[in-house]
Amino acid sequence: MLKGPIALMSSSRVQWRLVSVFILAIAVSGCATTQNKTQNEQLESRVTELEKKLEAKDAEIVDLQYEVKDLSGKVETSKPAGSDQAAETSAEPVEAAKLSSTSDSSSIIRVKVAPERVQTALKAAGVYTGRVDGKIGAATKAAIIEFQKSHGLKADGVLGKKTWEELKTYLK
Repeated sequence: MLKGPIALMSSSRVQWRLVSVFILAIAVSGCATTQNKTQNEQLESRVTELEKKLEAKDAEIVDLQYEVKDLSGKVETSKPAGSDQAAETSAEPVEAAKLSSTSDSSSIIRVKVAPERVQTALKAAGVYTGRVDGKIGAATKAAIIEFQKSHGLKADGVLGKKTWEELKTYLK
């Protein structure tokens, strides 16, 4: 065993090395934690993005379901009254046709809402100046398109789920 000044230098070097190793270990573990946080943030961002895409696809499915009901209602009304096929059809497409008072409005309004409520909401949004009469005509369709444009929606003049979700907030 060493004694004297040499022993002191040796033990202080050992202590210094231990402190250096300890500091290095803390720094490395801190970097790993930062990397984990960054990875977690990236994963959370990706999950949020995928959830939005899923919601958009769900809305698209609902729009397509209404379109199928609308087309089924048109097929139903074009069949002869005495045909066997007319008796076999379900009542569901007829429900879609009853959503509004005119045949044109059933192709424009694809959510279950009264045309009067649509016109009232459009009027409250400041894009419709006509009468609230429940008749979906050119003025109502133009107002729907204007509303869609001003809210960053697909401006097709069709009142689907996305448009109605935005528009119905004006009824409150």
